Amino acid sequence: MLNRPISRRMFNVSLGASALAAITRPGLAHANSTPSKGGRLRVMLQETASSSLLDPTKVASFSVYFAYAAVGERLVGVDSRLNPVPMLAESWEPVNNKVDGWLFKLRRGVEFHNGKGLTAKDVIFSLNRLRDPVLQSPLRVLLEHITDIVEEDTHTLRFTLSRPDADFPLLLAQDRFYIFPEGFSTFDKPVGTGPFVANGLNPTSVNVYRRYQNYWQNGKPYLDEVAFQGNQDPVARVSALLAGDVDAVQTVNFTLAKRIAATSGFQVVNSPSGVHNVVAMLTDTPPFDRPEVREAMKYLFDREQMRDRLCAGFAQIGNDHPIPPFSPFYHSELPVRAYDPDRAKSILQKAGVNFPTQVLHASDAVTPGVAVDLAQIYADGARKAGISLDPKRDPVTGYWDNVWLKQPLMVGGWGTRFTPDLMLRVAYRSGAKWNETHWSRPKVDAMMDEAVATTDVNRRRELYWAIQETIHNDGGAGIPLFFDQLDAITSKVKGVSPSPLGSLTGPAMADLWLDPGA
Repeated sequence: MLNRPISRRMFNVSLGASALAAITRPGLAHANSTPSKGGRLRVMLQETASSSLLDPTKVASFSVYFAYAAVGERLVGVDSRLNPVPMLAESWEPVNNKVDGWLFKLRRGVEFHNGKGLTAKDVIFSLNRLRDPVLQSPLRVLLEHITDIVEEDTHTLRFTLSRPDADFPLLLAQDRFYIFPEGFSTFDKPVGTGPFVANGLNPTSVNVYRRYQNYWQNGKPYLDEVAFQGNQDPVARVSALLAGDVDAVQTVNFTLAKRIAATSGFQVVNSPSGVHNVVAMLTDTPPFDRPEVREAMKYLFDREQMRDRLCAGFAQIGNDHPIPPFSPFYHSELPVRAYDPDRAKSILQKAGVNFPTQVLHASDAVTPGVAVDLAQIYADGARKAGISLDPKRDPVTGYWDNVWLKQPLMVGGWGTRFTPDLMLRVAYRSGAKWNETHWSRPKVDAMMDEAVATTDVNRRRELYWAIQETIHNDGGAGIPLFFDQLDAITSKVKGVSPSPLGSLTGPAMADLWLDPGA
């Protein structure tokens, strides 16, 4: 997972047949089991909390994200393909064909943990806290196009936007867009509408949250308690799982996944995601200002080798654009560029390009245990085309400030984005702050604007396919893989569903249960 501010966080072995049998993939979660009630689920997360504050306006750790998922709920949820689904809002619709305004209907019968019923005023209060410039929320940038939120009645809200946004419901499904009672301010123990009641957040010990008896989903949650703690050591997390000290572990590295999956009584939950590394070429800097050079560089990715060596097979093949294969708007008919060093060499020779040795910057700041090795494998493959790349392992400290966006050739990284627009607008739009290749195509900018301004799915797909083709052919981003997110559980943990966000990052906590007979 990427260690960066909120709007970017958004993260060597082959498995035998016995190990693959213990991998849970989308669609294979325990759909036919009858849930049992009771028990405590013990979870070990990949990061300790940096503070005890559970305020959504502040930068968060994975412990805070997990606490939010247990205690709070958003207006909109997402399914396994990041499509919007009802949560606290039971329905929504645009107010006009311009999609610059939206009407949301709230679910009735929802109760906060203090006994207060959910109303439109609570939603307005919670979202306005995120928009408040005084609080300096890192999420504020995502809400800048909201000009007004109005209460139509106690359970209906109208949003007015400064620009069209067909993806607006998915915006409200983002992490930390949780709803709290109007006027609430004590975020050491937040009051939400979720299945469990907060009992503070201690960064150095186990935190235990108990089920809320009046939760609005009848019969849920199944668990009596959920207990969680953080541990940044990946080996220690897996050891705790295998020793029976915890029931679930968030974020298992690719190498340790084999050990878990091959051990009786344990499962690896494999969630294809949008997390990816980018070999970024500055398109305004020689030699990468030449389109022939960028094309040649993209023929130097041995994608299958990278998937198997770096990720033990736990990755999806990328195609030099940032839209992952699970997206409804993924260009499924665009041929994947194969590894072809001879073709790369020929392209450069025909273009008369003089290609001196280039330093390829990478760091564990991007994706620990992956990004640096990716750079080395890429350089090895380039050598067969007569192209000299010098991989440099830069320190974690200062990489994002001193290397990323500045060096002509570098490895960057991105987390899963809920929509194509949230990815494209940040990293591929002309002049965008985090446009890591300095690529600029006004025609593509116009297609982005049109795509987010229409609810016609076929037209949106046509536009996003055209954008993907253009980036694939002309852009400065080499994207060989999308990394799967791996979590691990004991066989008694049920109700865990693979998700592009990670099955234990923002889980449907109310659906989890323990099978006493497993």
